[in-house]
Amino acid sequence: MPQFRTLLTCILLLAAAVAAASDADRDDQLRRLEGAVSRLQQEQQSAYQQFGMVQELRRSLIQQTTPLPLPAVSGIDGDVPDYDEQVRQRKQLEEQLRRYSVELDRLYARYRELEEQKRPLLDRISELSQSR
Repeated sequence: MPQFRTLLTCILLLAAAVAAASDADRDDQLRRLEGAVSRLQQEQQSAYQQFGMVQELRRSLIQQTTPLPLPAVSGIDGDVPDYDEQVRQRKQLEEQLRRYSVELDRLYARYRELEEQKRPLLDRISELSQSR
């Protein structure tokens, strides 16, 4: 009987040690996952802010490019506006609008990509939290 108690005590101590190690591993894994999620959220926030800034720049440029009526006869100083210069400026504005649109698409795609990376991490955090 004393050998049985000793064996049973050893088994219980081993089980407790395994459980404690498992809890420590789970806690460590949770901390690492939460850190990774935090970094992804910060990057997402940055992309969101950049998106808002570029969107505002684009909106402002669109408002500036709304065609104003040309003077009937001449400009303020009596000169007729140069058609070629107006065409060049219009093309520059259109190119800038295109660049803004490309940048908005890129930032939106990056935001979505970060969300896709974050989703499995959040699922794993949920699993680990429920197993406590």
